[in-house]
Amino acid sequence: MTDHLDKSDLPRERLVRLGADALSNAELVAILLSTGDREENVLEKSRSLLRERGLVGLLRSDVQELKQVSGLGVAKVTRIKAAVELAARGLADDEWPARQPFRSAEQVFERYRGLLGDLVHEEVWVLVLDQQHCLIREERLYKGMVHGAAVRVAELLRPVIMHQGPAMIVVHNHPSGSPAPSRADREMTSDLSAASSTMGIELLDHVIVTRSDHASMARLGLLGAEPTGTAGVGDNRGARYRA
Repeated sequence: MTDHLDKSDLPRERLVRLGADALSNAELVAILLSTGDREENVLEKSRSLLRERGLVGLLRSDVQELKQVSGLGVAKVTRIKAAVELAARGLADDEWPARQPFRSAEQVFERYRGLLGDLVHEEVWVLVLDQQHCLIREERLYKGMVHGAAVRVAELLRPVIMHQGPAMIVVHNHPSGSPAPSRADREMTSDLSAASSTMGIELLDHVIVTRSDHASMARLGLLGAEPTGTAGVGDNRGARYRA
């Protein structure tokens, strides 16, 4: 073992002394890992994991993916998964009050950029909304490879119908870093717009997010209705939704 660190420099002791916000990403991951291995001490192991997968890539990996990482057993994997689940629940509870309505693509972007912006694969989320456009439920329906996810319109509508939501927003990420909608994005949005209208469900928007930018299908006039604004990709004003 190479866990030869001065006790005062150990991440756990630094957190107690200085607070969690004073620690680096590697130190926070090291607390979750607890120990290193024969090749690397716990901080070196944490830095290696972050270099290999990135913080979001590490925390958003599923159990089997994490178990494949050298040196990570079931105990360490479950600690990481428990930590990210608690963080996600905390964000949902505290940073986005249940009764705060979605009024713009910018609001959607600010809520989901942290979850989706740094991923190396695509994910598609559906937001089920009430009549005031407040969140009833959010569901991740697709997790795809870097080249995209095959999305079925019926699957996107399923949680909205199940939870009797009168409105919905679709959110997905572009690992490429460009939020510009692809042909597949446009076709899926058009199909979903038609299907949701038939079901009496209002599709407010389909927002594409990256780490630093976003695109709104509503703003671009791609929902089968009149555009709700004149802004294009990258304009932070967002598309205004009708309450």
